[in-house]
Amino acid sequence: MTSQSCKLANLLPRFICFALLGLAAPSLVFAASLEWSNETQQFETGFEDEAVEATYAFTNVGDSTVTIVESSASCGCTVPSLTKKTYEPGESGELNAIFTIGSRQGKQRKFITVIAEDANGTQNTYELKLEVDIPIPVSFNPRVRFWKLSEEAVTQEIEVTFHEEASMVLTGLKRKDDDQGGQFDYEIETVAEGLEYIIKLTPKTPNVKSRDTFLLVSEQGNDEILRRYPIYAYVR
Repeated sequence: MTSQSCKLANLLPRFICFALLGLAAPSLVFAASLEWSNETQQFETGFEDEAVEATYAFTNVGDSTVTIVESSASCGCTVPSLTKKTYEPGESGELNAIFTIGSRQGKQRKFITVIAEDANGTQNTYELKLEVDIPIPVSFNPRVRFWKLSEEAVTQEIEVTFHEEASMVLTGLKRKDDDQGGQFDYEIETVAEGLEYIIKLTPKTPNVKSRDTFLLVSEQGNDEILRRYPIYAYVR
């Protein structure tokens, strides 16, 4: 084989490779392509808020018409919606998502999956995030107290802290089951009026297995809120 023939033989694999890349290029150019201005939305809510609405803006930056064939959320509390589903090259749109707070509290993270398809049937999948910080009206440290059976009836404490935007004057405790006799004595110490308290619990009969569930009582009469936050005491 001549030297020129050898050079041609070496060049042939490269030529085939470039030819294959050329065939693949159109599918890359025309793939569904949505560019999102902000894929993560973050919110802080107040105690009066019932829902959060997030808006995700996007633009079709590809060279083909794009149709959004599916938009779904990771939780039924979040509902995504679109005013239209098909977008021409260069056209912009918005996906709206409504998150219902309900009884949820604390930090929430939800995901919205969007599937877009171009005119050739090629699909891309996008994942949007919705992060919501819902305030907690009252917190405990700890929420449950235990005593070992037949041990000394030592008084144990539970720290109660009210959110500054939901301050309440703690006036007492009530047992969740009033039909049963109370097995624990308690007293309340005020640390900061309306904000911080210490509940001191002592078992009446440390040599008998017992348990009690207490609800907080406030002079503001916020029973609907406080019944969601019981505290517990056990001898076992």
